[in-house]
Amino acid sequence: MKVLILSISAGGGHSQAAEALKDYINLKDSNSEVKVIDAFKYINPLIDKVVIGSYLKTLKVTPSLYGKLYTHYEGDYTLVNTIGSKFIEIMTHKLLPLIEDFNPDILVSMHSFSTEMISIMKSKYKVAIPAITIITDYYPHSSWLHPNINAYIVSSCDMIEDMVSKGIPRNIIYNLGIPVKPGFTEKYDKKNTLNELGLSEEKNTILVMGGSLGIGKITDVYKELVKVTNEIQIIIITGSNRKLYYELMKLKGNSSKETRIIGYTDEVNKYMQACDLLLTKPGGLTITEALICQTPIGIFSPIPGQEEKNAEFLLKHDLAVNFFNIDTCKETIENLLSFDKKLDIMRKNFANFSKPYSASEIFKLMELLVKETDTSNKIKTSEKVFDKNSTDKNFFKSVEEYFMKTATKIFIGN
Repeated sequence: MKVLILSISAGGGHSQAAEALKDYINLKDSNSEVKVIDAFKYINPLIDKVVIGSYLKTLKVTPSLYGKLYTHYEGDYTLVNTIGSKFIEIMTHKLLPLIEDFNPDILVSMHSFSTEMISIMKSKYKVAIPAITIITDYYPHSSWLHPNINAYIVSSCDMIEDMVSKGIPRNIIYNLGIPVKPGFTEKYDKKNTLNELGLSEEKNTILVMGGSLGIGKITDVYKELVKVTNEIQIIIITGSNRKLYYELMKLKGNSSKETRIIGYTDEVNKYMQACDLLLTKPGGLTITEALICQTPIGIFSPIPGQEEKNAEFLLKHDLAVNFFNIDTCKETIENLLSFDKKLDIMRKNFANFSKPYSASEIFKLMELLVKETDTSNKIKTSEKVFDKNSTDKNFFKSVEEYFMKTATKIFIGN
């Protein structure tokens, strides 16, 4: 089976889920050929740099603005949405040679942008290849929902009802979850992990994370944790945020609590299994991983928009504790550790939502869709698409050149 997985590198979760699915497919079927493509980087690296760079900068500098755009896009299509969709349509045209050259049996999308691109490929360019979208959050924002997708993968029954209300047929929605790396379910001995870190088995261990980018008010959380009167020890994973890493290394020198600072790591499951409480921003993949590891969750600094929706889901089902007000972090921790019934309730509830075998179930669905779909004529309009004299192509080229000139001025300067 030839599988083309399309994603966008807006944060680490989409890409990590894509790589996890790829690893599982290769493990299950060595004859399969799987490609993971970052759609924007493939189309043009500068476009990726401008769009994703702007996205990440907005999250760090003015997250409230991103939240407003997220909420605005959820409503009816307006001028802003139309311009965004037109941009996606233009970019989609540049992916068609990839489809023709690789000739996949199935398409998988890990981001709302790539889902819209696939929808356009199938409607406008008559690409007759089955397509799956894996929604990597716990809320189905409208930007994920498009026609011509054969199957949607979601992480909860709540999402199914919401999507049906938005016009997606119930029979193409599958509650299979977000895939994690094949080795993520490996069990680690808590005692050994703590010993490796030079930490005590007798103390409660708090793990603090901010996703692969290490964003959120992690420093503020740490300053509150060191005030906790209970006997605790702290592990902080800073991801790719080197500035945060060095900032925390300085702070821990004056801390009364044993603290270990870890940069980017592929052993998140190991550290989750060693802790008694995880404090994190509620990214979709992090939630999935914590549920699998049965690690009680405290949520802080949700990104306005999708992570706020993720937080709502967690709190609704008693899967997490609210740490939005970091000033009360100390008191909340002390109450949780002194009366740990709440932690036990969370662990019990995880069983209803944890999906450690998501990749396996998705793979089975992929095989079924490929078997049921006639892909003998996968791209029906390739001659029109790649005709050098095509009016369409000339139009796309002129718009792309205009966009590139504008983007260059904005990002690089004159």
